[in-house]
Amino acid sequence: MSSLKDRKIGAGRSATVYLDYLPDGRATARKIFVGSTLAGLVHNVIFGANNPYIWHRGSIAEAACRRRVLSKLMKLWLPGKLRIAEIISVSWNEDFRANEITMEFIDGRAPSLHHPFSSEKEGEIKDLVENVMKPLQGLLLDAGFDGLAWQAGYGNPVATSNFLLETTDTGENRWVWVDLESGVPALFPANPILLFTFYLQRTLLNGRPLYDDVDVPRLRDYVSRHQKELGAVLSEAELAELAQDVEELLPDAGDWRFMSRLQRSLQSRLARGKISEEEVSHYETRPVRWYARLAKEGVAKVARKAGELLRDSKLVKQLTHIVPKVRAFVLLPSYRSQLSRLLVARGIEDWHKRRQLDDREADLLKHEIETGETSLYITDFGILMAVKPFVKVITLAILFTLGAFGVIDVLGGIIGYLSSGVIVRTIYTTCRIIASTGRKAHQPWIALVVGFFPVVGNAAYPLQLLYEGTRGGNAVAKFIIYDLMARLGRAVPIWGGPDTLVEHKLNSIGDLLVRKRQALPELHEKQVF
Repeated sequence: MSSLKDRKIGAGRSATVYLDYLPDGRATARKIFVGSTLAGLVHNVIFGANNPYIWHRGSIAEAACRRRVLSKLMKLWLPGKLRIAEIISVSWNEDFRANEITMEFIDGRAPSLHHPFSSEKEGEIKDLVENVMKPLQGLLLDAGFDGLAWQAGYGNPVATSNFLLETTDTGENRWVWVDLESGVPALFPANPILLFTFYLQRTLLNGRPLYDDVDVPRLRDYVSRHQKELGAVLSEAELAELAQDVEELLPDAGDWRFMSRLQRSLQSRLARGKISEEEVSHYETRPVRWYARLAKEGVAKVARKAGELLRDSKLVKQLTHIVPKVRAFVLLPSYRSQLSRLLVARGIEDWHKRRQLDDREADLLKHEIETGETSLYITDFGILMAVKPFVKVITLAILFTLGAFGVIDVLGGIIGYLSSGVIVRTIYTTCRIIASTGRKAHQPWIALVVGFFPVVGNAAYPLQLLYEGTRGGNAVAKFIIYDLMARLGRAVPIWGGPDTLVEHKLNSIGDLLVRKRQALPELHEKQVF
C-alpha cells in the first residue's frame, strides 16, 4: 500500500486529509489536525496557542459529539437535501503528535465552476448557497450553534468548500457537509455588517472570538421545544442518544476555553512533545521567562527557515538552464508553441483532478489544444511583455542620443517613447498574421488594431484571446477565460481559494465575455487520449 503522504486528498487551514481504508476495505478520510502556518499564527496571536483541535484531546471529542448531534438534527432540518459526513473514530496520531478524525470517504465533488460545457451544472452553487447554506445558518443560530454558523458560511465565503455534492444510489444529488471544524477563529467575515452586529458582539460576550462554540442551554431548550417534530423523524434510541450528546457538549473544567493564555501555550507544547511536565511546572510561575523563550525560539526558527530557503533554493541550480530556455523561447516558434500548449494542458488537468471537468470534457479540450491556435496568444502576450523592458532601454538610449545632437526636441522624444511599443507590437503581430495566413489559422487582427494604441496596446493579445472565446466553437479559448478568472478568485487573500464563493463569483464573470456555451460533441476514438 502507498505511504500516507502519497494518499493526500486535501488540505485546509485546520488539517490535512488522507485517503485510508478500514480492514473491511471501506474507504475513509483521515483528517489529521496539523494546521497551516498562517492559521497557526492567527491562533497564537488570539489564543496564545495553536489550534486546539491539534493538541487538546477534549476539543476533538467535542467535535465528534457536535457531528453526532447535527447528524440527527439534519433529518428534521434538511431531509434529503443535506447530511453530515459520518464520524468513524477519533484518536491521537503519535506520528504527527496531533489529533485526528477518521470519517467516511465522500465520493463527491464541489459545485461546478463555469466552463465551456457547464451550462447544465451552473445552478449547483446557487442551490448550495440559497437552498442549503442560508437555511442552515438560520437553523444553527436558532439552535445555539453560534460558532458552527461560520463553517456554514455566515459571512464566510470560504465555507462553500466545506460541502460536496454526492450522487445517491437512486441517482439523486445530495449535499454533504464534510468539514465542520474551523481553521481560524470567526473574526474575519467578508461582510463588515456581520462583523459588528454578530461576531464582535459574541466576542465581547464570550471574552474571546467564536470558535465552533455551542450555547448548550439554548440547544437543550431547542431540542425540548421540538421534541414532537424530532420524534417523527428519529427513533426512541436516537432521541435518547441526542439528549445524551447534548449534555456531553457542556465543557468541563479542563476545557481549553477556561485555560489562561499561558496555560494554553504551555499545554499545547506539552501535548506535542516540545516541553516536559517539569518545564510546564517551572514556567507556570515564570511567564516572562516562558515568553522570552518563545521569542528566542521564534527568531531562531525564522533564521533557520531563511537559511533552508537559500540553501535548498533551486534558482541557483537552474540558472545554467535558464539562458538556453530563454533563447529557445525567443527564437524557436516550435518551442513557444509547445510551451504554451503545455501550460494550458496543465490547467485542464488541474480542473480534471478537481472533478470540474469529466473525462470526455478534458479529452476534448486537450484534443483542441493540438489543433487550435488560441493557446498561442498567451505566449504572444508573454513575449511582448518580456521584450518590453529591453525595448524601453534601447528607445531611451536612442532618444537621448538624438536629443543631445539636436535632432529631436522634448515633444519628439515623448512621441518616440510612446511609439516604441506600438512599433514593436505592430511588427510582431504583422509577422504573426503572415505566419497564421500561411497555416490557414486564425489571424490576430484584434491584437493588431488594439496594438496601435499606446498603453492600452499592452492588452492586445489578452483582448484577442477574449474575442476568440466569444466565438462559436473554440472551447479552449473559452476555458482559458474561465480559468483565468477562477485563478484570480483563488488568489484573493483570506477569503479566496479553491471552491470558495469568491472563486465561483469571479469565475462566473467570464459569462460576460463568453455569451454562447456549446454542447459537448461526440468524441471519435482517435480524439480520446
